[in-house]
Amino acid sequence: MGADNPFFHRGAIRRAEDFVGREAEIAQTLGLLRNGQSVSLIGPRRIGKSSLLLHLTHPTVRAAYRLDPPHSLFVMLDCQGLAGSPPEEVYELMLDGLLEAATTAGLAVETAAEPGTYRALDRALQQVYRQSVSVVVLLDEFELLAANQHLTPYFFARLRGLKTKYGLAYLTASQRPLFAITAEEAVLSSPFFNIFVTVPLGLFSEAETRTLFERRLSRTSVIFSDELIHHLLWLVGLHPFFLHIAGYHAVQALIAHAARPATQPNEMPLAALDGPIEVEAESHLGYLWQNLSAEEQHVLAIADGPVESLRQLEQQCLLERTDGQYRYSSEILRRFVRRQEVPALVQAGPFVIDEQRHQV
Repeated sequence: MGADNPFFHRGAIRRAEDFVGREAEIAQTLGLLRNGQSVSLIGPRRIGKSSLLLHLTHPTVRAAYRLDPPHSLFVMLDCQGLAGSPPEEVYELMLDGLLEAATTAGLAVETAAEPGTYRALDRALQQVYRQSVSVVVLLDEFELLAANQHLTPYFFARLRGLKTKYGLAYLTASQRPLFAITAEEAVLSSPFFNIFVTVPLGLFSEAETRTLFERRLSRTSVIFSDELIHHLLWLVGLHPFFLHIAGYHAVQALIAHAARPATQPNEMPLAALDGPIEVEAESHLGYLWQNLSAEEQHVLAIADGPVESLRQLEQQCLLERTDGQYRYSSEILRRFVRRQEVPALVQAGPFVIDEQRHQV
């Protein structure tokens, strides 16, 4: 079992052969884009938004929807690098991406003398449009673009105008819905916001999780027993990021266990996996916790409260609703929450005493 650990992914997945699941979201998104409809992909941190956007840039993934070259050009921008950029830089990067995609597709597009202008981008899109080719612009980490102080409402109105003139479609990825971003960022005018259909990205299904384990382990001689899979699902839930963490430490533990002398116990204690997995997951859980409001922290700690708060926590993949009851999305999250100091709550072992609501 001396194979490389296949659960190495902690950032975005870039290779199409490494991508697993999300068939329903892919079909919905590509179906909308095929009809020229802009799409807003929303989901919490580390749920796989960037991985999905990168997956859609592979022509073979889009071929069934006739969105592969030369029928369509996909241009992806990472807005992390545009948080402080002026409009000219954004136009230039869009144009560079468009020209690169056009060249790959074998389309002839004349370049302008001044590439860093809206007019140069407009002219290039006009040439592509005249060749009956659609264009999709993918904007990852869209909140950062919306919060850019150098971009005015006029800039976003121009982006909306490109859709009107050339059928340009946008695919944005953000943690929050666009209407929430619109409420905070004055530059995001409602005319730009209201051209989008929202596609949420949440937890994996159990079938997707088992497929993930099977695909990753197919490269190795390591085998996960049903008992081990059941334990990992109970421990980390169906969150793809935590599943990669759990899978990694499970493989490491199995390799180490197999290398022990035959006199050692044959069965690997499953509880021994909990510590390493929780240690690696701690920083991410801490980030999620710190970004909750005081009210949301209280509601999460008791897994009860106002319906709106519960739904918000469900959208952030922290709570799941089963048979009308909300529960934690994973055991590691429950343990983490129990270690936190929450005003008006006494957390002791399995008991949570809510001094505000006079409940245990």
